Amino acid sequence: MDNPMFWLISLIAGIIIYRLLPPRQLSPKARVAGMLRRYRALEKTGLSERDSLLQLLLTRKDWENLPHRFLAAIVSRLTCKEDVMRFISLSEDYGYHRDPYPTLAKRIDSDTAMAEIACLFSRFGFRLHAQARYKEAEFVQKLTLRLQPDAYFTNLPLAATYHATGRYADALPLFKQGFNQLQIFNADIVLDKQQLSPADCLAPDEEPEKLWQKYREMYDACLKAIGGTSMAPFTFVTVIELLS
Repeated sequence: MDNPMFWLISLIAGIIIYRLLPPRQLSPKARVAGMLRRYRALEKTGLSERDSLLQLLLTRKDWENLPHRFLAAIVSRLTCKEDVMRFISLSEDYGYHRDPYPTLAKRIDSDTAMAEIACLFSRFGFRLHAQARYKEAEFVQKLTLRLQPDAYFTNLPLAATYHATGRYADALPLFKQGFNQLQIFNADIVLDKQQLSPADCLAPDEEPEKLWQKYREMYDACLKAIGGTSMAPFTFVTVIELLS
């Protein structure tokens, strides 16, 4: 057992076996902690928060090949380091940075790319909400709203989560904005309604009319809880008719 050759061979064998093992999956907490250390190191070089976050993205595996303008658009929408790191962690958990981000990054219009990512996240958040995983749903839906603040599929689902957790005053403005955006979406004769549709961005098996009615009932419940006035019936009926 004291033979140096034996220990050398054992060491080499151990290294080979370790390298053959599948890579150890970091927990979200450990991943974010690692990103925070990297961010602080970049910040110490004198880079601004925005440039540090962009550099953080540019140096992560499978992100480094994505176009600079695409990554810059993500950083500019999310604005703070906490949101960017959460976005990265969630994307890596589900492999979004490998598919579909490379395809979306080729979009000429970065607004369209951001809208499609928001649609992807919104569908995930909707599923979490349906499972009554409200804290996780809110986590995802807040990122979604920052990526695309002017869309019915980012405002209405977060409003529904606020309603479910009793935050009625926070839900109301999101419901109002969401219904207004829904009306604009359906009045746009140029837009392809198959893109960013309820089936894509919320629930593929949910009938839109029933979903909007559920949101209306939540909206009225929020109003009742804080003693407000309901949306004019004509306004809501108009929204529903546009969707039919």
